[in-house]
Amino acid sequence: MNDIEAIEHLNSTHRFRVIERLSFPERYWPGEPAMPRVGLVVDVEATGLDTVRDKIIELGMVAFEYDAATGMIYRILHSYGGFEDPGKPLSEVIKNITGISDEMLTGQKLDDDEINAWLEKADIIIAHNAAFDRQMMERRLPATRTANWACTMFDIDWTLEEVSSLKLDYIAYRLGYFFEGHRAVNDAQATLHLLTKGLPVSGKLAMVELLTHARETSRRFFAVNAPFEKKDVLRERGYRWLPEFTYGQGAGKRKGVWSKAVGEADIHAEEAWLADTIYRDKSSMYACMDITAMERYSLREFEAG
Repeated sequence: MNDIEAIEHLNSTHRFRVIERLSFPERYWPGEPAMPRVGLVVDVEATGLDTVRDKIIELGMVAFEYDAATGMIYRILHSYGGFEDPGKPLSEVIKNITGISDEMLTGQKLDDDEINAWLEKADIIIAHNAAFDRQMMERRLPATRTANWACTMFDIDWTLEEVSSLKLDYIAYRLGYFFEGHRAVNDAQATLHLLTKGLPVSGKLAMVELLTHARETSRRFFAVNAPFEKKDVLRERGYRWLPEFTYGQGAGKRKGVWSKAVGEADIHAEEAWLADTIYRDKSSMYACMDITAMERYSLREFEAG
């Protein structure tokens, strides 16, 4: 019995599930795309989780060619992985999480020329938890500020696909593969591989679902001057407290607001809910801004008002 026969036998019993180790290919789909585009999957490791103060210590990226109409991924164009010395020792927590030591970083610097060359070519940049990767990269690599971004963690509705964890290794397991982590370029490869898979419930190609959401215009609402007693109602509705958000002028300037982003189809319903439930008889006092892939996951998404 060869490997294929053994896998088919185990699967047929419905008692086992066989998953495959990721063997990253040079090409996923033969031929040439009808509407060729360049995508870039990135993964960042940093000295911590504070996107304003912490520093990048490793960057991995994979450039690839895809078809804008079908979402099919064709060939791998380029891979890059590099370290950068943050100028101070890493915490033990970061060493344990990343597997990176101070010795590995000493004197290292990212290759800005190589990275920027591919950033300029990319039609879209993709990350798993793009809010972190984008905000870290925008400080270090300004070319990322005007790019279109998408997120494999939040631009695919994993709840509807009956995937109960948003961790990359768990999603990979649910989609039938596993990979060796601990290096940024490996995580970038695993993220790209995810996009070539059919989703477990809908059967849609993951890349198609990602692009569909990325192309939408969403709207972020800021419930400024919301009554304090409405905080629990806002939280239940999915609003998130932004303690650093400031609004108003002069003596009336205030800090902190409840905020939520909704898709195009839900904008009018959210406006009505705010008017009826939060502001009642008062004129609607919320602020809002429309979000495209150029602003989504950037700190600029939270600068309305």
